Amino acid sequence: MGSRGVALLLGAFVVVACGCRSIRNVRGDAGQSRELTADDAQKMREKGLVLYNQQPRTLGGVTDASRLLQQAAHTLTDNYEAQWQAAQALAFLAENEAKPESRRQSAQQGVVFARRARELKPDGVEGHYWYALDVGLLADVDRSYGLDAVGEMAAALKRAIEVDERYDLGGPLRVLGILYLRTPQPPASIGSPRKGLKLLQRAVELFPDYPENYLYLVEALRDNNRPAEAKAALRKVLDAEPWPDRQSESQEWKARAQKLADHLEKP
Repeated sequence: MGSRGVALLLGAFVVVACGCRSIRNVRGDAGQSRELTADDAQKMREKGLVLYNQQPRTLGGVTDASRLLQQAAHTLTDNYEAQWQAAQALAFLAENEAKPESRRQSAQQGVVFARRARELKPDGVEGHYWYALDVGLLADVDRSYGLDAVGEMAAALKRAIEVDERYDLGGPLRVLGILYLRTPQPPASIGSPRKGLKLLQRAVELFPDYPENYLYLVEALRDNNRPAEAKAALRKVLDAEPWPDRQSESQEWKARAQKLADHLEKP
């Protein structure tokens, strides 16, 4: 099962250069009090996946799914899929919950599960990918992680690209491209509009029908002083039909694209 529509980092990912906390020291809760057998945990995981995949995806539905997936992951500690699937659901919550503290807690716990997935299967793309996303979402709500978060994200995404650049419809390429676009340039950080553009062009090359890739390609083209191409890419988002398993996300992409269109039209 791949990713199903986290609207990733739609706000600007601004890195605080003075941040000094280490992502590697992030810890989640110790577990849950309910005792589960492996069979019960597996059934709970399967129920959680059904809830997570319901369309259109809602915050309430994913909240319920996340509870089940986390409980399963706490029991199935050696199950790679259980770990990254819990991290995936928590990334959605960390992106969409209203309260900053709730977002922080979700992202923090997601980092822990995804880290465990990476340990269990170093050549698994999902663990690296969801680790990077949860780290980014944690840093977005808690800027004290600063440059350490950027380094952790970049390393995980580069590894994910090596393993499977096609995962989540070009997700590792897309998110690393966003990271290059939205972080300061050296020596402050790793930002590079040129590198970001190259990665997003590759994502569009692999998945020419997927509108989210075009959404961020627009930003990359704009930041590389190619406004005519940016406007053409915008049409791919504005004219796209809703993506079948990302219905609510498709509406968000169009809203974001319209804001970008208004900006590009300004002299």
